[in-house]
Amino acid sequence: MLSTTVFGQAVIKIDTGRALANSYLGNGVQWDPYEVKSLSDADWEKAYRRLDFMKLGFARVVINASLYCKTAPLGQAPVYDFNSPTAQVLYKILDYCQSRHVTVILGEWGDPSGKGETVDRTRKQLRFDGIQEYDPRWTFIIGDFLTYLINEKKYTCIKYYNLGNEPNGDWMYTESFATWKTSIINLDNELKARNLRGKVKIVGPDASWANQWIKQIIADKKLVNIIDAYEVHWYAMAKEINSESFEKELAYYRDYINTNDPNGKSKPFFLGEGGMLEGKSKTLDQQKMIGTFQYGVWMADYAVQSMQAGQAGVIAWSLDDAMHVAARTGNTGSLNDYEWKEWGLWDSFGEEKGKPELEKLRPWYYTWSLLSKYVPAGSKILKVDSTGIVGLRSAAVTFNDNGQTGYTFIIVNATDSHKEVNLQLPAGSKLTLHQFSYFENDMSRTPDGFPVEKRTIKNVSNSKILKIGLESKGVVVLTTMK
Repeated sequence: MLSTTVFGQAVIKIDTGRALANSYLGNGVQWDPYEVKSLSDADWEKAYRRLDFMKLGFARVVINASLYCKTAPLGQAPVYDFNSPTAQVLYKILDYCQSRHVTVILGEWGDPSGKGETVDRTRKQLRFDGIQEYDPRWTFIIGDFLTYLINEKKYTCIKYYNLGNEPNGDWMYTESFATWKTSIINLDNELKARNLRGKVKIVGPDASWANQWIKQIIADKKLVNIIDAYEVHWYAMAKEINSESFEKELAYYRDYINTNDPNGKSKPFFLGEGGMLEGKSKTLDQQKMIGTFQYGVWMADYAVQSMQAGQAGVIAWSLDDAMHVAARTGNTGSLNDYEWKEWGLWDSFGEEKGKPELEKLRPWYYTWSLLSKYVPAGSKILKVDSTGIVGLRSAAVTFNDNGQTGYTFIIVNATDSHKEVNLQLPAGSKLTLHQFSYFENDMSRTPDGFPVEKRTIKNVSNSKILKIGLESKGVVVLTTMK
């Protein structure tokens, strides 16, 4: 997809011969078991409807070992509870993913030892067993649980395993890169011993603001042959998105992997957690701009730049505010005893918190659901040169749509003024395009909040220029998919 500028207008010409990624994993979400309590049947069904609309294809699901294991004392057999209440919530998530062919990254937040002296004895029993990240007991119990999930529960949707969240951070439990390396080697050995290595791929480093861990993996002759897919976390500031330094750094690491890992070109590189740091509370793990229109523009821009950097997918943090708590402030037995991590597409507990409006879909669902639905798994990401207009960015993908070649084009106008784009389609094509518009005063939705197409443009051929107008601060998605 080539872009040039003619008299202030961006001319975007599609070139299907230049691909950045050949098998996209998807623009997915973080979907973890709910910490405090499970959802009601009605809230589960509402979540399923919303996920069905976006045709979720990619999810990261992270748990604690205490979900399935009560204790694993040194020299003794572990004591499991694969039917714990929290395990039942996990199975509802995995049941959905299995039934909809969603690719799942399963993982654990960190080693079961925990950190500090204050622990909740009812929820974190394994902390008293002293299991650090390098202790083979950790990966042994993980191996037992994965065997149960894959061989007995038949969850073939679990394609990747993520051992330890953000291991570089002092907010997590890992001591060093060296101890993390030991844990990864232990996991590799356990999966091989159980004949699971061909079914589950190992991802890493899962680092946050430490992309250099990718270089450390590649420099290690053992680790580079264990890690099957590279993934990092990035919460971006607005200036990183506006300047495109976000895209440039991701592109640098995509190229570094291709050049320096002997098998790098065949290994996916994706964002295991993605979101905006701009607007985050300074005191709590809450995104104070999560309910704004602007957040939807940012996340579309974020995904476009990730795709143009050659990445294979993005896991957006997160699906639902009801999943995680940031702090406990009371002891009355109500949901208002907690400060919640507010990063979701909605909040399933809004009504119970006395704020029913929080259960509605937030604006960024509009753009993220379209990027999930219309950039399906297996898509080929096409190269897009700069439009030549600062703040005007685009992406193009092609995919198999029931035996036909399908296309989706995403155009982001991050500027404060109206822009026009001239789109020229691939040679020989004659397409019907469905246009969705996300602008503050132009955003069609159903009563339930689902996006509605603005118009259908029929029989568009490469012999004609398709002119697309974009109001300030917004997104247009054009797709051949019905």
